[in-house]
Amino acid sequence: MKTNLIDRYIAEIGKHLPAKNRADIQKEIRSTLEDMLEERSRKAGREADEEMIVALLEEFGKPEKVAASYAPERQLIGPQLYPIYLLILKIVLPIVATVLLVTSAFGLAIANLQPAQALAEAGKALLGILSAVVSAVGSITITFAILDRIPGFRSEIEKDKRSEEKDWDPRDLPEVRDVEKFSIPGLVADIVFDAIAIVIFNFYPHLIGFTSSLNSAVASGGWSSVPFFPIFTGLFFSRFVPWLTLVWGLDILINIIVLHMGSWKTITRLCNIAIRAGAITVGAVMLATPGLLNFTAEAITAAGPLDASTAELLAAMARQGFASVLVVVMVVEGIEIVKHIYRMVAGRK
Repeated sequence: MKTNLIDRYIAEIGKHLPAKNRADIQKEIRSTLEDMLEERSRKAGREADEEMIVALLEEFGKPEKVAASYAPERQLIGPQLYPIYLLILKIVLPIVATVLLVTSAFGLAIANLQPAQALAEAGKALLGILSAVVSAVGSITITFAILDRIPGFRSEIEKDKRSEEKDWDPRDLPEVRDVEKFSIPGLVADIVFDAIAIVIFNFYPHLIGFTSSLNSAVASGGWSSVPFFPIFTGLFFSRFVPWLTLVWGLDILINIIVLHMGSWKTITRLCNIAIRAGAITVGAVMLATPGLLNFTAEAITAAGPLDASTAELLAAMARQGFASVLVVVMVVEGIEIVKHIYRMVAGRK
């Protein structure tokens, strides 16, 4: 019991520590706790029991508060919001960079530029991506800095934390195996990705495509802009977006419930299995449905000065790439289903 409860406490603290120095901090806290427990046991003249360990951990503090005490003092964004701020940056920045990189690369592919022109435009595209990433960092930082300075905002957070701390019981700490399997950043990332997908596919479908400021040379020696090139056809949006929205919405709901509960339970695992099975079904139907992509040789030729053979090759590559992505997603969903089933059968709830 002694080792188990302390292990669970140390593991819970580790969830809120940076990976770089997590192991060292956990080792230091464990050593301190064991020394304090040994001293109390000696003074009491008896072996340490559960009640003594619980009292020690309650006095030591809630895991989140202990972890926060090891964070360096920050001025722009306070320690209450800083972990959330870092999490949002880790989620948003890779998305922004990846999307811009893919769209720029496709713009270069259909622009059919000369090597020197392509190199120059690639440099401009990279600068644009860097500028967008910096702008995203600035916007997120300003938003969190403003939130941190709203009158009463920080005090309310601290008040809620103090209220929770009064009621916390070390006996309620999750088992170490649950801590290892339960990933808060992973669930939050899923929620953010699902929400972004719902908003874009339902309210901004015109943004789903490739557009570029790249210019292509024309015979007269002038320059013409590469037009917007939509990825999906109307069939995709009318037939599949409603089902995808349902899958994404249910996934958000289950992830929020799991975050609130603090661990996976049998019922949430069953719901997650059903959602992922639904996603696989939608993906399979999409694979069997032609005409979802706007990547036809004619459309590509109209978007850039390409010959028919090159356009047909790009169209075939796009169709194959789309099918490959669907297959990969379906396989990943299947693997997650198997993991949930295994953990239920093994009793890892």
